[in-house]
Amino acid sequence: MKLDEGKRYDFLVEKTLSLGENDFFLLRGPDEQKYLLPQQYYQSYNIGIGDIISCRVDKINCRGEVFLEPAHPYYTEGEEYEFGVSGRDIRINEAGEQVPVILLSDRSGNEVVVPINMVASFDPLKTGKVSLIIRRINKGKILFTGPVESKKAGSREEDEIIEFYIYDRMMGVDGREYFLVSDPYSEHHLLPVEQYSYYGLDKGKAFRGRYIRYHDQGMYKIEPLNPYYEPGNEYDLEIISVSDRPDGAGKILIVADEHGLEHNVYTERAYLPGTRIKLRVEKIRKGWPLFVPV
Repeated sequence: MKLDEGKRYDFLVEKTLSLGENDFFLLRGPDEQKYLLPQQYYQSYNIGIGDIISCRVDKINCRGEVFLEPAHPYYTEGEEYEFGVSGRDIRINEAGEQVPVILLSDRSGNEVVVPINMVASFDPLKTGKVSLIIRRINKGKILFTGPVESKKAGSREEDEIIEFYIYDRMMGVDGREYFLVSDPYSEHHLLPVEQYSYYGLDKGKAFRGRYIRYHDQGMYKIEPLNPYYEPGNEYDLEIISVSDRPDGAGKILIVADEHGLEHNVYTERAYLPGTRIKLRVEKIRKGWPLFVPV
């Protein structure tokens, strides 16, 4: 009898054994061959000697090695289940980006980490339970279906002004503080606290903002509307100091506004401290206006 990838078979658990630093179940398959199943991934499965367990043949590699996945004691692939929400956090995804996640607990008491944007119905004000469809179970780990497509996905308008809500404030894995923000389309975002320190933003507050594209792959970040400045508008500000640019390509002006904020302005012309200058806001970047002389 030959085992086929993707199919399920019954295996008899004959005994446990140790090889090096790892422990295994020794299984006998329907073909009367012996197979090893690593114990470390299935501590909560309550597998015992003498049990007959159903396993899927996950893979047969080029050397003929057979990798098995026993049936989960509580969950079935393709089915939807409720999971309790135990908390929130900020983690690093496979692309190296920080993402807001929710921490779930399964029926075995194991922690399951899921990106918040994977759960379209996630309400940060009601964090009791969420429903998710299990896509696959691999080495005992539950893998869910991909991020849910929201109404906004793929059709964001950078000029569109929408309202966002700050539902938490947390420390990121990089040691910086972030606001956890939700939009009207059930998507969730991170907003660095330090970049918007003078905006008056805080947990429990709403703000108006827009999406901005931040690289060629079509990804977006959010930019709150600046409370004082609007791109394209002109402002008259006082020059506090003038210094040479390190590259010798002009001057660096430090200007002050009526709100007690100071800004750097790069220019090729010379100006005198104490005088005023008319500046246009070219854009808002990371919370701060980019001024250019008119």
